[in-house]
Amino acid sequence: MRLQTPSCLLVGLGMLLAVGDAVGQGTFQNLDFEQATVPPTPVNGYGDEVDPALAFPGWSVSASTSTNPLCRLYTLYNSQTLDSPAVDLFGPLFPNGMGYPSLQGLYSAALQYSGFFRVFPYLSQTGLVPDDARSISVLVPSGTDWWQWPSVNLNGVYIPLTPIGDGRVGGDVTAFAGTTADLTLSTGTYFAYFDDVQFSDQPIPEPGVLGLAALGASLVGWRVVRRRR
Repeated sequence: MRLQTPSCLLVGLGMLLAVGDAVGQGTFQNLDFEQATVPPTPVNGYGDEVDPALAFPGWSVSASTSTNPLCRLYTLYNSQTLDSPAVDLFGPLFPNGMGYPSLQGLYSAALQYSGFFRVFPYLSQTGLVPDDARSISVLVPSGTDWWQWPSVNLNGVYIPLTPIGDGRVGGDVTAFAGTTADLTLSTGTYFAYFDDVQFSDQPIPEPGVLGLAALGASLVGWRVVRRRR
């Protein structure tokens, strides 16, 4: 059973939030994923496959190629696959059946890497980077380790991310300011949950000594995990 009564109100609120967040973001659209027009599932409810155009307006949903004929990309709403590549939308009534909280606003996004098929999911769009852009940042769950962050690329160039406070991780995009670029979000591990992609005129602060030490420890731990696998 799906809730019908609040759907128009939720969509309307999402559109208002999207307009507010669009200021200063160049020509990129729906960076906070609030423009979804899928009917909401009940609290603690599960969704299913959904039209990517309804779940992620302004974005293109795709994946890296696979030679396995059984592999296909899923676009899911309040649901997940076991190990197939997928782009997921969660919201707007929390908690949903999968148990994920709202990171910001009504909707948040997730990317699922397939270890079995070795396929990466992509959310991408082309737009004009603001003239004054110095950084790009993404909202991630509190306490998330770096290997659970989404991977951010502009024109195929990987943008290294670092914690910048308030649950956000960001990277330098000064070289792309004022240019038209392909923005692609992906994941290097099984699952990345995130929200509210933002361009900013604020530069990324230099990492402190403790931050560098923590990152170094994380990198060492990641190498050990990969060797064990």
